Amino acid sequence: MNEKVLAVIPARGGSVRVPKKNIKILNGKPLIAYAIEAAKNSKTVNRIIVSTDDADIKDTAIKFGAEAPFSRPANISEDVPTEDVIIHAVDWVNEKERYYPDIVVCLEPPKPFRKAEHIDRCVQSILANGTIDSAITVNNVRGNRPEWMVRINKNNLIKPYNNYFKKQGEALLRFPASQEFEKLYQVNGIVLACRVETLRKYKSLVGKKCAAVEVDNKEVFDLDYPEDFEICEILMKKRSL
Repeated sequence: MNEKVLAVIPARGGSVRVPKKNIKILNGKPLIAYAIEAAKNSKTVNRIIVSTDDADIKDTAIKFGAEAPFSRPANISEDVPTEDVIIHAVDWVNEKERYYPDIVVCLEPPKPFRKAEHIDRCVQSILANGTIDSAITVNNVRGNRPEWMVRINKNNLIKPYNNYFKKQGEALLRFPASQEFEKLYQVNGIVLACRVETLRKYKSLVGKKCAAVEVDNKEVFDLDYPEDFEICEILMKKRSL
């Protein structure tokens, strides 16, 4: 494989719900270590950079084998689109090091069940087909289906949200059994990969021809609140991770 694949791990210092979330200890390791280790075990990633504005996160990232060659500017260290952070990292290695990756992979730390194979499957999906510009991980939706959702109008009357079931052109307020549903998927953010030219053209990690890489539902877990860390540790111990 001749293509250069850069993994960027965005990890700002500020976190309202969980202070210092990205280096909070989870089952014996700082959270960011899980993203770094998945990238290190990948067969396709050539380089791993952590983009952070925080000195402690930078030190931790280097300790676990990633690079942290710059401090993220303040103007992209608040709540900004992830793409802004990834573009900055790509621009930095282009301008400062004349390093020009072909594919960039975004690995956000709060996905501790991410595996190297998830990364490789996304990258390989792009490499296998010249028309594919990006690839993202998805998982099958089981609960919270739109077919079970309703709208409430100004008269407090229930109306179907989804016109999945019809009779003579009119939507029925009928709650179907889950076996009747078509398969739906949700983007879970475990891996977002794209060609650098796609990132620049659309200012997005998802292009017009984006491949889906399905992952098992048990590998989808997002750490947003303090209690999520407790639940995640229980799952990790149960799975001997």
